[in-house]
Order: sequence, then structure tokens, then C-alpha cells
Amino acid sequence: MWETWRERNHRIHNDHPSSIISIRYKVLNWIQDINPRLKVSRQSPSSIRNVLHTCRITFTSFRRKPIKILRWSQPPPGYFILNSDGSASYSFAAGGGVVRDYHGKIVTAFHRFYGSGTSNLAESRALLDGLGLCMQLGIRRIAVRVDSSLVASWFHYKYDVPWALRRWWHKIRELAQGLDLVVGHVYRELNAPTDFMAAMGLSSRSDCNFMSNFPSLLVGLARLDRMGIPYIRLG
Repeated sequence: MWETWRERNHRIHNDHPSSIISIRYKVLNWIQDINPRLKVSRQSPSSIRNVLHTCRITFTSFRRKPIKILRWSQPPPGYFILNSDGSASYSFAAGGGVVRDYHGKIVTAFHRFYGSGTSNLAESRALLDGLGLCMQLGIRRIAVRVDSSLVASWFHYKYDVPWALRRWWHKIRELAQGLDLVVGHVYRELNAPTDFMAAMGLSSRSDCNFMSNFPSLLVGLARLDRMGIPYIRLG
């Protein structure tokens, strides 16, 4: 369609017209270029397969990833739940977190701006700030949920912490000694309230703790979690 439209414009403006062979060659080049990104399955419309067959291009079959239905889950009895998240954009980093009780009601929330940094720094410092805030409030039994598999792996000593982040992880280890922690990884969809807080820290470039008068969007997201409204994850 693109090449046909270009040729039409050329002829309208009295430019030298291209031959049919030249147009066909350009179209075939387009198809060759996009073919690695063109996902065609056995269930795709036959017209797509016919076009590729006509152009003598084989299509690549792929396995369709299953759809996952995700719901927020309560922490173990007697525990509070801390979700933390980091955000980085244009070399700036920020973090946020939300602490909820066993029933999913917000106890406190925060966002921080860290200045220059990476997403891994933001994720690590957000976890540190969340644990520190819990300790200040006298919350000791915490189910921590992060959407960074690296952060979860670092906490459980599955991978070595990069040297640039070790100062923050040394502080995390110190705080963890005085807390009863259950740390696990969750999909990003289940971290929506915390993602909102981290984005607020990045956009406002400020630090803030909320003990009441929580942002309305945060309250709404937490309410949806308590209601068991599912998140849909493709693959």
C-alpha cells in the first residue's frame, strides 16, 4: 500500500513513473524486511499465508503464550504487605512503596526521588526506604513483594549484587536482621499501586510519606485489589 501510494503521488506530480517490475521489487523488499517480525500461526487468516506463499516467503510458526489471570493475594496471617517499585527515565531514578494490612487497607505509602541512577538502583533503594518506613512505624512482620526478579534474587543470595549497589544492600541486610521478612517476586501487573507511587516520585522529583489523605488513584487501585478484580497478563 505504501509503495502504491508513493507511485500514485509521483504520477500526480508528473514525476518519472516507475515500472511494474520496480514496484514489485520494492514491495518484496518490504515483505522480506518485516517477515522476521510478522507472526503467523496456523490459525491466521489464509489470506496472509497466501500472500507470503505468492511472494515465495516461508512463514514462521510460533506458540501462542497463554493468558494469565492475576489477583492480589493477602499476606500470611499477622503480616503486613510491602510492595516496592523503582522507576527510571532519562538517567533519573525514583522509587515508591505501599504498605497494607492483612485486609488490604493502606497503612502508609511513599515516593522518593533519587536523582541520577538506574532502574536497579531505584528498585533497591525503594525496597530499603520501604523497610525503613515500616521499622519507623513499628511494623516488624512484613511480606515484601517486588516486581523485579533481580531484587528478589539478590535478597535470597541467588545472584551477586553489583558493586555499585552494595552500599544500599548492606543497609538492606542490616534492616532485615531486625525484621521478620517474607520476600517474593510478583508480576508487574500486581504492583500497579506501587508503580503509581514510583511514577509520582519521578514526575514530581520529590520525597513524600503519606499516612492519610492518600492519592485518590492509589486508593482506587487498592480497593480494586481488595475486591479481587483480576489483572490480565498476556504470556
